[in-house]
Order: sequence, then C-alpha cells, then structure tokens
Amino acid sequence: MKRIFLSLALILIISLANSAYSKTLKVGVSTNYPPVAFKENGKISGIEADLAQNIGEITSMTVQLIEIPWDDLENALNQGKIDVVMSGVSITDEWNKRVDFTQPYMTIGQMVLINADNIMNLSSKMSMYSAGKRFGVEKNTTGEQYAQSEFQHSSITSYDSVEQAIAALKSNKIDYFIHDAPTVWQYTVLPKTQDKSLFGLYEYMTSEPLAWAVKKGNKTLLKTLNQALTKMKQRGLVNKAVNHWIPLKIEVGQ
Repeated sequence: MKRIFLSLALILIISLANSAYSKTLKVGVSTNYPPVAFKENGKISGIEADLAQNIGEITSMTVQLIEIPWDDLENALNQGKIDVVMSGVSITDEWNKRVDFTQPYMTIGQMVLINADNIMNLSSKMSMYSAGKRFGVEKNTTGEQYAQSEFQHSSITSYDSVEQAIAALKSNKIDYFIHDAPTVWQYTVLPKTQDKSLFGLYEYMTSEPLAWAVKKGNKTLLKTLNQALTKMKQRGLVNKAVNHWIPLKIEVGQ
C-alpha cells in the first residue's frame, strides 16, 4: 500500500511540475507602435514580440500574444483576459497606482517631428518655445502629458492616432508632432517606413523607462518576469531584440 501511495504522490508531483512549466502566459499587445509592437504580414512583431518569445524560452511557458487596442489593455489586465501588458508602456505615476511594473528593459523619451521643408525655421528650441507654435500629440500618451505641461501657452491638438497627427503635420496644420522616440525613428530613419518629407529632432525631451505591467498584487508573476528579464539582459537578448528593430544607439534599462 505504501508503494501505491508513493507512486501516486510521485505522479502528482510530476504532474504539478509539468503544469507549472506548461502554463500559458497571455500577453496583451497594442500593435500601433512600430517598431516596438506592430503587425507585419498579419503577425504581431517588433521588440515586444521578440522579448515575449525569450520569456517563453527561459520560463518554459507557452506565450500567447493577444492583440488589444491600447485604451483597453488595462481593463483586459484587471479582468484577467491577459496576464501581462507588453506594449511599450512607460512607467508613470498614474500607471504605477494601478499596476505593478517589472524592472525596465530600456529607456526612451519624447522626440519631435517637423516637416523637412521647415528645418531652417523650426528646428531650434528657441523656435519651439516661441509664441504661436502649433503642436500635435496622440491622445492618452506621455507625449500629450508632456506637451500640455511644457507648452501651456501654445496651441496643442490631440489626435486619435499617430497617422492622423502625421497627416496634420504634412498638411501644415501643426508645426511639431511630439511622440515617443521609436515613432520618430520609424518615420525618419528606418528603411521600410522612412518618409523623407519629415525630419526628426533627435534629442530626448523626456526620459521614460519602458517596462511590462502585471495586475496589482501579482507578485509571483512579477518575480518570474523580473528573473527572466535579468537572464535576458545577461545573455544579451534585450540588446539583440532592440538592435534588430532599431538600428540606432539607445539606452537599455538596467
């Protein structure tokens, strides 16, 4: 009888171990942020997709990428539809109140786009801060927050999407478009998406660490992700993913 109980116990332990390692990690991604997260040939791609794959390999979890609109990511996380948000999320005070963040995997900041025809007139900070300038931002982003606090006496227009803001910039409805650095790189230096009618001012206006968000209080998953991230940095996998999608020197989170 003892042998039977021992065998059953051993089977149970092995089963639990296997179930732990075969857990599915549901990753929420908004695909409107190339090259950090976007769709290419119908597949979710970019830095976050590569890092999610690395997490799966390190933790032996099955990673499921779930496409969710940016504004719905937090609700999906809180409702248990996803386990983690990996979508170029900046660590902000407001997000920190509502979610738990992993350690950052890289640091970016806000940059500015202008029309290439306006380099002589609009590329200096003195011009940017002078009266009468028109700024465009994307709604519900750190770029919007920054512009509203920094350029209070200027005209600021919030757009529903990057594409709408770019269209406004190219038609001279705004003078400057403020957005995350990867967006500026996308339109000015990345070969597949470069638009030579646009010019980027390659100076960070802010410093923003990017990290992954889990549901408030989910310390177990947070620990697992932080451990995986540490291994990824040690093995050079974070740099590899970033350099693959952004062929520019940037600061990787420590």
